[in-house]
Amino acid sequence: MAKSRMFVVEARRLLPLLFLLVLLVSLSVYDSFRVSPAIAPEEAARKKEVSFTTADQGERKDTPTFRLAADGEEWAKIAEEWSLSLPDYPYQPQHEIAVFVLHADVNDVYTVPKGDGRLEVIVQATPKRDRYQVITLPATDVVLEEGTVTWKLVDRKQNVLDQIVREKTQETISEVEELPQK
Repeated sequence: MAKSRMFVVEARRLLPLLFLLVLLVSLSVYDSFRVSPAIAPEEAARKKEVSFTTADQGERKDTPTFRLAADGEEWAKIAEEWSLSLPDYPYQPQHEIAVFVLHADVNDVYTVPKGDGRLEVIVQATPKRDRYQVITLPATDVVLEEGTVTWKLVDRKQNVLDQIVREKTQETISEVEELPQK
């Protein structure tokens, strides 16, 4: 014969528990909607306050630019002008050309032969503020013995950001023209 057990709960014993549960839920809802007041800094801490007027403000637009170094002097000069602390890199000017790019990140470098002793070197870069990059390229790929090499810094849409034209041979590289900054 199986005994059945019965569990009996009296309502008068559950009412205080139910009341406490309702209070807890209402307090939680109240706290979630309540805005805490902002605490103002103490005025006593500001003893020597100076008023000022802003004449101008905004962001400075730095256009990407680049420079070429064909020898150790140019390498050091560019690093000094741009205030770069470069690591000890074994730069070999007789075998490579250094390209310093400021306010941009280099994505790709390729050459376009134009014939008649002319060569275009395209340095494709993405403008990035407060960024510099120094890359080296084999001189045999980007220098002509006789002729003109045009270096162009372009963005992804092939807009020319900066341009440098160099003539003659590797030993007598001279800067001929630079496009004005936009």
